[in-house]
Amino acid sequence: MSMNLTIMYMRFWPDKHGGVEEHLWRFASRATKHANVEVLAENRSGLPASESPIPNLTIYRAKNNTPVIWRWPYLSRLRMWVKQLKAHPPKGWIWTIEPAATMAAIICGYGSRVIYNPPSCLGTMHRVWEHQPHIDTMKIASSIRWMDQLAYQRAAKVIVASKSLGKQYTLCYGSRDNVHVVSRGVDRELIEELPSKHLARKNMGLDENAFVIGFVGRLDPCKDIPHLINACSYPGVLRPQDRVLIIGDGQDKLRIQNAIHANGLSDRVILAGSLRDEKLREAYAAMDIFVLPSVYEGYGMVILEAMAAGLPVISRPGDWKTSFTSMPEMIQNRITGLLMHEHDPEDLAEKLQEMAHHPQRRIDMGKRARASLTNRSWESVTQDYLNILNSDASGNAIAIAA
Repeated sequence: MSMNLTIMYMRFWPDKHGGVEEHLWRFASRATKHANVEVLAENRSGLPASESPIPNLTIYRAKNNTPVIWRWPYLSRLRMWVKQLKAHPPKGWIWTIEPAATMAAIICGYGSRVIYNPPSCLGTMHRVWEHQPHIDTMKIASSIRWMDQLAYQRAAKVIVASKSLGKQYTLCYGSRDNVHVVSRGVDRELIEELPSKHLARKNMGLDENAFVIGFVGRLDPCKDIPHLINACSYPGVLRPQDRVLIIGDGQDKLRIQNAIHANGLSDRVILAGSLRDEKLREAYAAMDIFVLPSVYEGYGMVILEAMAAGLPVISRPGDWKTSFTSMPEMIQNRITGLLMHEHDPEDLAEKLQEMAHHPQRRIDMGKRARASLTNRSWESVTQDYLNILNSDASGNAIAIAA
């Protein structure tokens, strides 16, 4: 194979934590049909120092003797990446996800070969925290934001998953050439052969005739699940048999439980914890609609999963001050889902009632949502990525509207 690609990220197969890791595995495993792929990662779980789970893919894991904390300490992680690059010199393009890895590649002299593919803009995340201090996961140290800025400005090419994310980078750090937008692929492995709604609800102990509102994701303050809980407390939204099904776990669980208790919804909200594989397919099959009330989403892969499962989605559009999301790019309002008011839970309550009282409308929205993803397979997304890698340094970038 003529192409070589090195991917650098903290976690990689089988160490899966969230959407970024899922995205990397799907990209890397498909890219092996066209390139020799090496992955540099941290060894957080006592895994082998190197292994090749599939042909043309080799993983090198380095033990990092720093605390396992998501965003800190970055300087120690920078040193680890430099050591990794010296131990395994890249032969071709370098694909990075986070600022420290990007900076390490630049420091080691690979700046002309670095692709920066950030899942979120740390500058806009920090702006969310400035307006909503309780969302402490969005508080980003100035040194890390500086690394993010340098990674964005100095990488050979930048690939973002949404025009919204590209706009966030422009807003925070200015414009640059060679910024490409490639949206993520549809996880057909998750939603293929969903069980019947009848069977799924029976297995989950849900009423056959219930209206089931679903959420899947980290229980992070930025997801703003209490906003959904508050909306569900309005009169007429939930009947006694209706349920809110929340799939996931995380640090915001206590605040969510308090919101459930304060609104008297303990018998109607199910905190199911993290689910995978067949159990997660079952949960999607049991839902009638999907709600993602996040105040920050660089892309939101879970939206694709819900749409692929035939569910209409309700989400925030982002006001570009207190919230930043890509939802207007992903949801065609009143065609494949609904965009809620940024701050008013009563507006969300009205939209939930509309979906509950018009089942055919929500079914048609869900069908259109699924049909809209026909051409977003991971194979086509991987080919889009490889086309950008194969283009010259002045290759055409997709315009990002201001």
